[in-house]
Amino acid sequence: MIKIPEETKNLEKSAREEVSQENLRAHVEYFCSLGQKLAGNPEELKACNYIVSKLSEYGIEAQVYKFESYVSHPVQAEFETFFPEKRSYECLTPSFSLSTPPSGLSADIVYVGDGREEDYKGRDVRGKIVLVDKVAGPQVTVAAVRNGASGIISMSAGHVRHMMIVTPVWGTPSLDQKDNIPRIPVISISGDDGKRLRSLAQAGTLRGTIKTELWEGWKTLHIPVAEIKGSKPEFLLVGGHYCSWFDGATDNATGDSSLLELSKLLKKYENKLKRGVRLAWWPGHSHGRYSGSTWYADTFWQDLYDHCIVYFNIDSPGVKGATVYAPRHQMAEVAEFNEGNVKELTDWSAVTSADVQLAHGRRKGKYTNATRPSRAADQSFWGIGLTSIGVYSMLPPNHKDRREVGGSGGAWWWHSIDDTFDKADFAVLAQDTRLYLSSILRLATMPILPFNFAMAAQDYLDALREYHEEAGDYVPLKPLMENTMILKEKAEVLDKKIANLPEDDASADKTNRILLSLSRILNPTLYTSVQPFDHQPALGTRFLPDIAPALELKHMNPDSGEFKFLVTGLKRKINKVNFCVLKAIRTIDSWPD
Repeated sequence: MIKIPEETKNLEKSAREEVSQENLRAHVEYFCSLGQKLAGNPEELKACNYIVSKLSEYGIEAQVYKFESYVSHPVQAEFETFFPEKRSYECLTPSFSLSTPPSGLSADIVYVGDGREEDYKGRDVRGKIVLVDKVAGPQVTVAAVRNGASGIISMSAGHVRHMMIVTPVWGTPSLDQKDNIPRIPVISISGDDGKRLRSLAQAGTLRGTIKTELWEGWKTLHIPVAEIKGSKPEFLLVGGHYCSWFDGATDNATGDSSLLELSKLLKKYENKLKRGVRLAWWPGHSHGRYSGSTWYADTFWQDLYDHCIVYFNIDSPGVKGATVYAPRHQMAEVAEFNEGNVKELTDWSAVTSADVQLAHGRRKGKYTNATRPSRAADQSFWGIGLTSIGVYSMLPPNHKDRREVGGSGGAWWWHSIDDTFDKADFAVLAQDTRLYLSSILRLATMPILPFNFAMAAQDYLDALREYHEEAGDYVPLKPLMENTMILKEKAEVLDKKIANLPEDDASADKTNRILLSLSRILNPTLYTSVQPFDHQPALGTRFLPDIAPALELKHMNPDSGEFKFLVTGLKRKINKVNFCVLKAIRTIDSWPD
């Protein structure tokens, strides 16, 4: 049980009472009035100017960062079948898909299930348009290109059509990444239309023509940031995107509104904060694959590494029909703190099971905790090692409006033309904002950070358990598992010692530096396989992704060169992970008793 100081509880109680439902409503109404806010377009700049003007009213001089970003804007799309029937279908085209010639792309249409790599086994789709049951994300698109498809028809959830982005490149590409954008025309149709097409494709030959037009290039984007100072150099980073598909009422006008209300109240209580709070509104979320938060991570990498304690993402709060909370994008070390806040501060339950988590970006892994961060939601700070925290008000799994989608609390109108002002619930939004406010104030004022890295060590063990079950006969995982168990035991002892520490500044500062060091050591290795200064692609990942290729070994011939090459590389990656585990153990051992 994490102890919250009475001084902090009194502070947050006063602040929570000042959350204004009327202000929240007015902000959402304005953002929705702008319509679709494509990254770098005038409507997005109007939203930025509105944010800056409101911050000024609250006595906050916003810093607005301008930068060049590579983005993609859909223009139009058409689709019709011409055999065995001539019929037109309404459709959309996602960002970073390819424009067709003006005459379109005509080809046979082949159904390939979910469009995963394994769904192509035994199929020749070269030169054909593939029909997939899922919305077109990066994995679907990459698999189709790899197998030689000429186009993709993706199905949305139910009767609507969801806008998407298909590039796996995280943020603006570097020179060596620009060719990793999959070059293929893609359209999105409704799930209802998709069922009809699926039946036709399964019955025999199906042919059609897709036409797509997109704009792709460089735009000047703006990141408004409100900085609330604390008495110490450490700070929290709180962010949410303000670009949108269509009106974007619940993705993410409600989140932008909440950020403004949080800024106002945090500024009022600024002199009470030990740690500062930076609140950022990200552009380029859906049209540049999180290019705003990526630029911020790249530009302020060292400052974030040295001083930032957490990244708190706010996306899709205040959704009509929400009745439960899903701790989402929370790393293990803050799970107890985050879930405890929900239980204490609301009368809603915190559902941690996979069935309430959003569909897109779900983390892979046989034993992986469903609440851990996935490759989505402006999680641009894994390489730095920042601890991530988030909690989302959600529709329960059995709600009539619930679908397999990626935002808007799980509601069917996500990323669609129907995400309008009436889809927001301002009583829910006010409760969400009060919960965020309390969590932020606790992190900003508690003497010692509420981090428990024994839980992070358990995430390591959960990943290693699956790898050992599948490949333990081929690669030496036992020593690493034994060291990770030692790390967990030492972290458990550390957590008990911290609970009994005196709350003086000197003890707290030393302890917090140890905790932040552990996050910088353990999180990049647990979540990424790239260098700390690069960004993991927007593809489904497992914990300890460096070792994940071990899962392929049992499907390979042990006498083959490929098998032996893979084993050689895996031994090196195991050394890398083991090095980090031992470094974390030494860091805990350095903690002054």
